[in-house]
Amino acid sequence: MYVCECAIKRPQCAFVRQNNPLYVRAFDEDEDLSFHYIAHIALDIVEEKVKLSKDDVYLGFLGPVEDFRVYGYVTNTLVKFIVVVQDTPVKDSEMRVFFSEIHKLYVNAMSNPFAILGERITSEKFDKKVYNLVLQHNHMLDGSR
Repeated sequence: MYVCECAIKRPQCAFVRQNNPLYVRAFDEDEDLSFHYIAHIALDIVEEKVKLSKDDVYLGFLGPVEDFRVYGYVTNTLVKFIVVVQDTPVKDSEMRVFFSEIHKLYVNAMSNPFAILGERITSEKFDKKVYNLVLQHNHMLDGSR
C-alpha cells in the first residue's frame, strides 16, 4: 500500500502487499506519475531494510529520490507503507507518529467485514480519513517551524 507524498507537505502515500498496491494517494496531481515511479523504487529498498531490521516496523528514511524524501513502514503482516514527502526535513519522531496513525486507519479499514484482504482499498471514508490525517500533520508541522 503506498500511502503519501507530503512534506509532510502534500504527501503521496502508498500501501503495498506482495508488491501489489492496496491504496495509492497522491496529494499533488502534477506529481502523480513520478510518485508511482518513486514508490516502486522504494519497494526494493523496503525489501532490503525488512531483511536487516526484523524488530522495528518503522523503517524510517529510505533515501532521497529526485526532489523528494522517501520513508517506509512495514506491518507484521508485511503490508508496506511508503510516504514520499517534498525534500524538506521531517523529524523522525513525527514520521513515526504519522505512520502509526496511518497503520491504525488501515487496521480499522481491514476490520470492516466487507473489506477483502489483499484487495485495493476503495472506501471513500478511508480516503477522507487519510486526507484529514495529512492535513492535520501538515498543520502541526507548519506550527512547529
